[in-house]
Amino acid sequence: MSQTKTELLQGNLYIKGEWVSEEEQTYFESINPATQELVGTCAAATASQVDDAVRAASTAYSHWKNTSIPERAAFLTKVALLFEDRKEELAQVMTKEMGKPLTESIGEVGVVIATAQYMAGEGRRLFGEIVPAGFPDRDIKMVREPLGVVACITPWNFPVSLASYKVFAALIAGNTVVWKPASEVALSAKIFMEVLHAAGLPKGTINLLTGSGRIVGQKLATHSEVKIISFTGSTEVGQQLAEMSSKTLKRISLELGGKNAVIVLKDADLDKAAEGIVKSAFTTTGQRCTAASRVIVDRSVKEELLKKVIALTEEMKIGNGLDKGVVIGPLVNEQQCRLVEDYVQKALEEGGNIALGGRALSELGACYYMPTIIDNVHSNHTIAQEEVFGPVLAFIEVNGYEEAMSVNNGTMYGLSTSIYTRSLHYASRAAKDAVSGLVYINNGTSNAEMGVAFGGMKMSGNGHREVSHHAFDVMTEWKSVYTNY
Repeated sequence: MSQTKTELLQGNLYIKGEWVSEEEQTYFESINPATQELVGTCAAATASQVDDAVRAASTAYSHWKNTSIPERAAFLTKVALLFEDRKEELAQVMTKEMGKPLTESIGEVGVVIATAQYMAGEGRRLFGEIVPAGFPDRDIKMVREPLGVVACITPWNFPVSLASYKVFAALIAGNTVVWKPASEVALSAKIFMEVLHAAGLPKGTINLLTGSGRIVGQKLATHSEVKIISFTGSTEVGQQLAEMSSKTLKRISLELGGKNAVIVLKDADLDKAAEGIVKSAFTTTGQRCTAASRVIVDRSVKEELLKKVIALTEEMKIGNGLDKGVVIGPLVNEQQCRLVEDYVQKALEEGGNIALGGRALSELGACYYMPTIIDNVHSNHTIAQEEVFGPVLAFIEVNGYEEAMSVNNGTMYGLSTSIYTRSLHYASRAAKDAVSGLVYINNGTSNAEMGVAFGGMKMSGNGHREVSHHAFDVMTEWKSVYTNY
């Protein structure tokens, strides 16, 4: 069944524990990319409202910082239970706003629940250190301290799970939050915030600002009262935020783009490799930072692997993410579809061949693009170097492990690398040689687990990590306490 028309949603701003709007507030529209129907409208925050939100968070900080960690954890435990009650509703809105299949959206809310539970538990593990003193009658300890207001800036491809990584880590550490989600998923953010409001978090502890990155994002990046920026998005925007935030010496955590590869050696299990490649490349319509966009394959098995990947891709049902059985939805908007078209055209101009797809599916709607596999790609081609953020997969032939790893490391990115091999020797070497924050042996590039540090090297990030207890390296700072007795 296709999507039916529903009551339009409206999202205002959430500041100091209340849903607010100004008399002259402007609003922007959220459009369903599958149907082009209006999902609802959201408030566009003004510069003065950004100041209000930061002020509210700054005022709430002293109280939240001095709230016991077990009490903070109790809020997150309650949040997890409340998300269970609204899982289906939130998933439906996410799918309507950005297009991913409903099963993926439901799974994403499950990640939010797991993150709330995990971070609640980590509250009991915010350990300090006891250091042996160099003098008699002295004790030395080092303790973690929160920093203050954290600005969380999140993208549209995972509207709530990426927010949960940042927001829950900030809160359990004792910081307060101003959250700016991507405009494409502002209504999903509204439901997320409604859950946190229902959990009874103290006023001002978390605030929601929807609207323009030019107004909200830049204001947060330069605001003197914001102490941390936690951003997930494009490398280009991450660089801009780093530059803007440097003037106030903010701590900034950047989780950025990727040009992730699956390396397939000649001894690999090709059936398992093909399955991992297709799932990594085309789920979320390729719109994820860890999506596989390159297959670096030994020349001797390339043709056989290519046939298997094509066959599995052709089985994937494309359509409205709310329809049963759909595994590939639309791209987030028409602009993204045009961007994918441009990259495919560039690949053809540089000598690539279309093995599958290569065209927009205008018969389904304005934002659909067929899963595309491009053969005869060389490592210096644009399609092998730049992040497409769409359902496009490039096949690159190599002769053996050494060339494969050289090609893998030959981009400016370093987020996720996968290798398929039966050789313990090459698997172990790849784990060491891959210049990537994530390395998968005999698995796809997109399969992270809770509690495992997530982030990239080179231009895929600036060295910080999320999802695990290493998030507290961003969200806290060390204080050394000397006591003479």
